[in-house]
Amino acid sequence: MILLFLRIFLSGAFVWLLWSASTEASANLDADVVNAGRFALAIIVGFAAALTWAPVLGEEIAGPVTGLMTDGSVSDQNLRLVRWAKGAQTRGWRGLALLLAFVEGVRRPNLPSAFVIGMNCARPGSWLELAFAREVWRFNNVGNCVRAYDILVLHHDRRPKAHPVPEVNLALLAHTRPAPPPAEVLPVPTAPPPPPLERNERIRLFAGAPTGVSPASPPAPNQPEPNP
Repeated sequence: MILLFLRIFLSGAFVWLLWSASTEASANLDADVVNAGRFALAIIVGFAAALTWAPVLGEEIAGPVTGLMTDGSVSDQNLRLVRWAKGAQTRGWRGLALLLAFVEGVRRPNLPSAFVIGMNCARPGSWLELAFAREVWRFNNVGNCVRAYDILVLHHDRRPKAHPVPEVNLALLAHTRPAPPPAEVLPVPTAPPPPPLERNERIRLFAGAPTGVSPASPPAPNQPEPNP
């Protein structure tokens, strides 16, 4: 609350000092020192206002990149009501799990586990399922957000806005993309028979071997004649 007040006050003072200095500089040319002091004070106040706005601007710029590392929600798994709700869900006591998840969601609306349990235990198409799915959509778990998106669109015909986390939007883009048609089977032509092997006439075998060469053929050059 104090930081919000400082943002408003310092930003207003910075704008007023700049407006006052620029107005006086054109209307009263004799007060150059006063106008220079106003500009210097405006710069100092502007630096102070920038310090109050730095966390907001830094979160807007770096939030999509570091959100999955700094906004994790694994620490709420050990809360008492969350443990009781998960135990009731495991035993099939869906009504008790819904009640515990609803109470925990009201007590700690900034933690997602209770809403995830309620979304999984709620009757399909019911108002509770819609309410829990809306709350789950606010967080950054990719799998839970995809399931919440399916519940909102398929069960309740409610299409949510784009998620602030880019990874969730990429997962939804891949999830909602229509499947490509099956690939056509290309016919494979029958391979022709291999060509017959040709006899190398330069190879001399033992006497009486079937060489396919008439006995009167002269020996190949640079090859010794067979012994009689």
